[in-house]
Amino acid sequence: MQALGNRGFLVEAFTILFIIAAVAAVWVWVKKSQKNSPKQAANELEPKLDQYHQAISATAQRLVEIINESLKIANESKNADTKVSRLDVAKKRLEELKKLSDEHSFIKLTQLSKVEQSIADLEQEFLQAQYREAAEGNMRGQELEKEGNVDAAILEYERLLEEGVDTPFTYRRLAIIYSKRKETDEELRVLRAAIKNIPVENSTHYKWFAERLAKK
Repeated sequence: MQALGNRGFLVEAFTILFIIAAVAAVWVWVKKSQKNSPKQAANELEPKLDQYHQAISATAQRLVEIINESLKIANESKNADTKVSRLDVAKKRLEELKKLSDEHSFIKLTQLSKVEQSIADLEQEFLQAQYREAAEGNMRGQELEKEGNVDAAILEYERLLEEGVDTPFTYRRLAIIYSKRKETDEELRVLRAAIKNIPVENSTHYKWFAERLAKK
């Protein structure tokens, strides 16, 4: 796997995934006072928007926004860790939204099948590109570094490169570790490999490696 260049993703970002049925027409008539005469009570009845329904609708709308944003980031990001984490967020929030819809009949999910298919397509894309393996490997490397087991972290990062499950993060961590250890030859090897495998279009990461290599 080359380090996350511009890939032809199967899924387009959704601007609006769901249409939530409006509940503005739901009114509750409340008596202000039981002591008034029937005529007075009738005159004093006033419409009051059902706050409970509004709160549920607001929660559903917020879940929709999170799903939209997460799928867009998962689709467009060039970082494997970000792609995987945002897809997982979208999946979790979608389950919450489906549960909310099951519990409240006034919440209508009009594009549910399309969204579920989009998530399935991204999952397949990530599986083929080994993004999840890359994200999990980078996470293991980070944990090993935090534990002070740098040698094991190097082995984990190098394993990712050897298996082609590489990301800019993998190269960056190795370059930094080798630099701190003053292992210049190893650092140069990693920097050159990064320049070779990270597309120029991935400008932020490419620039970091190019500038670092130029100083050596």
